[in-house]
Amino acid sequence: MLKRQQRAAQNREDLLNAAIIIFRQQGIQAPLQLIIDEAGVGRATFYRNFEDRRALVIALMEQALTRLEERAKKYSEYPDGFIQLIQNHIYNLPNLTALTEYWRVIDRNDPIMVQIYQRRDAILQPLIDQSIANQICRPDLSPKDYAMITSILRSSFQGLGDEEQMDLAKRAVDLLIHGIKA
Repeated sequence: MLKRQQRAAQNREDLLNAAIIIFRQQGIQAPLQLIIDEAGVGRATFYRNFEDRRALVIALMEQALTRLEERAKKYSEYPDGFIQLIQNHIYNLPNLTALTEYWRVIDRNDPIMVQIYQRRDAILQPLIDQSIANQICRPDLSPKDYAMITSILRSSFQGLGDEEQMDLAKRAVDLLIHGIKA
């Protein structure tokens, strides 16, 4: 029984990882069969884990929030933890760029999206408050600003190779944090 549960959990993880790869290469509308093939599982295994593409993408969004939460906890011990989180975000962007299309087309008022945004805000607010209290960030900074910052960073991942994308994302973070003033 335990081995079956472990295998089921591994299959789900393999499908999520495969989805990131395929969505990043081919876009969010890529055939689900490509994801199934990349994961090395059967079609029935996919549908045991995800009802449809939407359920898969929501699982990827929730996975991204879990990673954000882990990083936020790590940086919460530093006065400039919010800045460090933004700088570290560069290394998470490849996972998120696969979802960019879906973030743009799904209705922001969809109940699941409302929950996702509320969870994101709850994760970020303590770091933002800490940075404001330490006078590292401007006092009007909000979680919605973080979303705008990550959108700017995602734009550096358009159509280039991995190394070029990382270089552009690092440059974008530097410009965001330090500005364009001399």
